[in-house]
Amino acid sequence: MRIRKVFSYSTCCCLLVLLMISCYKDKGNYVYQVPEAPVIQNMDSIYEVFVGDSLIIAPDVKLKGSTADQLKYSWTIHVPPKTSSDTDRHYEGKDLRIVFGLGPRSFTGRFAIENTANGMKYFKDFTLVGKTAFSKGMTVLSQQGDKTVLSFIKPDGLIQPYLFEAVNPGQSLPSAPTQILAVPVAYQPPVASYWIFGKSGTQTGIQVDANDFKVIKTLKDNFFDAPQGALVPNHMFVHPLGVISGIIGDRLYNGTTSTWNEAPTYGMFGQGATGDYSLSPEMVFDYTGTYGPGNYIGFDQVKKQFLRFNLYGDATFFGPDYEVQGNSFDPKNVGMELMHLQQIAAGLCFGYFKGSNDSIYECSMDINFNGPFQFKALSKRPFARQDLISPSTLWAATASQIIFFSNADKVYRYNPINEDFKAVKADFGGKSVTMVKLQDQNTLVVGTEGALYFLDIRTGMDGTLLKKTEGLPGKVIDMAFREQ
Repeated sequence: MRIRKVFSYSTCCCLLVLLMISCYKDKGNYVYQVPEAPVIQNMDSIYEVFVGDSLIIAPDVKLKGSTADQLKYSWTIHVPPKTSSDTDRHYEGKDLRIVFGLGPRSFTGRFAIENTANGMKYFKDFTLVGKTAFSKGMTVLSQQGDKTVLSFIKPDGLIQPYLFEAVNPGQSLPSAPTQILAVPVAYQPPVASYWIFGKSGTQTGIQVDANDFKVIKTLKDNFFDAPQGALVPNHMFVHPLGVISGIIGDRLYNGTTSTWNEAPTYGMFGQGATGDYSLSPEMVFDYTGTYGPGNYIGFDQVKKQFLRFNLYGDATFFGPDYEVQGNSFDPKNVGMELMHLQQIAAGLCFGYFKGSNDSIYECSMDINFNGPFQFKALSKRPFARQDLISPSTLWAATASQIIFFSNADKVYRYNPINEDFKAVKADFGGKSVTMVKLQDQNTLVVGTEGALYFLDIRTGMDGTLLKKTEGLPGKVIDMAFREQ
């Protein structure tokens, strides 16, 4: 009896060892074969399509080891929701053939392939860029007599004038036009709308859709509670988050960004920055990052002092609450009338003032926008060419500290470091210059009656003419670039 128990125990141990050895030897004997991925040809990663045009994507798909009847295809276009009715678009079939009507913006899409023989699925992503006839080009604001005109210049140079009246019958643009601002989609680069401003008229500010120039709203509509009296926009700015800000009358307003950017109240004006101030039309807006904060430096036309505003959701008045460094001039008591304030790069700015003796002074300053807020008064001196400056002088400056300004029918290149003045080489046919604007750091655009001049302002080129666009109605006031 005892021998039988020992034998049984020994037998069980041997069998267990043999089983373990058998399992160990079996390790790694399995061979896995991953099915081959399909080869997709005749399909791009980005498609540009005009709204209303046919969109056809017909890929050539080959999958080794499968037959055509075993493959199933589907397409999905992802539509970011703006309203409750916005949903993704789904289509079946190997080819995508639709009339594109999703609007002028970018959409992501996915092409799906399913092998019904083994259940494997494969995907290829792509991007759709919806465009309109106005997706790329330049929008020009001009004044023809008493009439304000919007024109669009296509990349091939074709001019489409009088766009506003054509799509907004019975409505009129602001009179005495001053500015056009290209406003992006919040958090994205494409231009979504234009704001057009003027000094008078039934409406002094109108927002239009950048894709069809239809009116979105007026400046008065952009207030939660509009102030009494005329709304006179003086100097307006584009905020990177897709709203506008600036001086209306003598107060600073900033569009709200504290809600969803698709909400109807996004970008509207509140009561403006509260405080004891009366702003000059000249101001600098410096936006320091993707989400801010932003800062403004303005000038009180009554107290003759520089003022600080910070952007903490809304514009906040700090007045002359800043540290002053340098003694070239006192920014808290300048004692002169500000004619123009020009930002060069970051906090480097130049101010041009008229003194009590009618002499013009140039003051340079370096402002630390990022805190602690410091104001460095760098220099003050009489402007070397007093005869070239007037109340109608227009200004622009490059980041390399080269300043361009107009005088009658000429534009001058001015280097403040060595006080060197040169008239640009381009000739404007004796017409008064009505606009001076940078297209980029190498190109200056000059506007006159009926024409735009594009000048090469690279080092050594001194404003030679690159190209000229003629046939615009009236004198050019401002322009906006769009590159979708």
